[in-house]
Amino acid sequence: MRARHKFCLDLDWNLLKIFHGIVEANGVTSAANVLWRKQSTLSLALQRLEKHLGKKLCRRGPAGFELTDEGRILYECVREVYAKFDRIPDNLDNVPKELRGRLRLCTISNFVSVKFDNLLVAFSTRCPLVELQIEVAPWESISLAVLRNEVDVGIAAIHAKYPDLRYEYLTREVHLVYCGKRHHLYGTSVEAVDSLTNEPLILTGADEPDSLTYYRLRHGLGKRIAATTPNLEEAKRLAILGLGICLLPERMAAADVRKGALWPVTPRSLGTACDIYAISNRHVPKRLATELFIEEVTRKAVQAAQATAEKNGELC
Repeated sequence: MRARHKFCLDLDWNLLKIFHGIVEANGVTSAANVLWRKQSTLSLALQRLEKHLGKKLCRRGPAGFELTDEGRILYECVREVYAKFDRIPDNLDNVPKELRGRLRLCTISNFVSVKFDNLLVAFSTRCPLVELQIEVAPWESISLAVLRNEVDVGIAAIHAKYPDLRYEYLTREVHLVYCGKRHHLYGTSVEAVDSLTNEPLILTGADEPDSLTYYRLRHGLGKRIAATTPNLEEAKRLAILGLGICLLPERMAAADVRKGALWPVTPRSLGTACDIYAISNRHVPKRLATELFIEEVTRKAVQAAQATAEKNGELC
């Protein structure tokens, strides 16, 4: 095994390339024209290869160019190597289909987004053998988890951008104030958010992004706290029960609004929004699965921008 390993290290692989060219051209003279090399240079290279192997590889004489038995064996080996090398571009193009491993995602709770759903489907279709490991965490801890390389990609709103992290815009999440069917505001719509100051609020605690906190404090929401929970699903349940009003993502509440279990007290014009990003670490060793996922995020963003531009162009 050591001798074979040393053989590979000591071998001038360019000699195999020249040998392959000589055999394919059926002789040194013909190969000189094909390879754009001097005949003497090719002959010398062939001699060096024979010396390195300690075997006679071909016979040259009046009968023409002919491989020895050892030469034919070597040629078959080299031809196999060439065939494998020729398949490299195709193999690299098909890498996503053959890629294995795990992509660690961490997302905010109850994130409802058609864009995100489409992104997961597109990535899974492109890399069917990669296992998606999805965890849920408060938004403020997700960036730190990406920084510590505990997850590959985070899906969250952000407060401040870390220079070591890469941010790709994913979507915008609109939040409205909702109440349940038992609440006295059910079926009504306020003209000013400030009018809700004295209404008991169901607070989502650690899962409340900064943009929502600013919005809430600016309008005086939360002076009276009905309940506090870090879980959005639990906050929605308490709102449906009528314990108080609650700031919830519009898409998350949509199904319960259609069923009549929730009601948007604030119209969309009075709501607030936070941008959601796909977050990855610039400085960790590159993993192809992560790069392909971020590539899909970027591709989806470009498609959305093009669709918007086309729509605006039609409107014009």
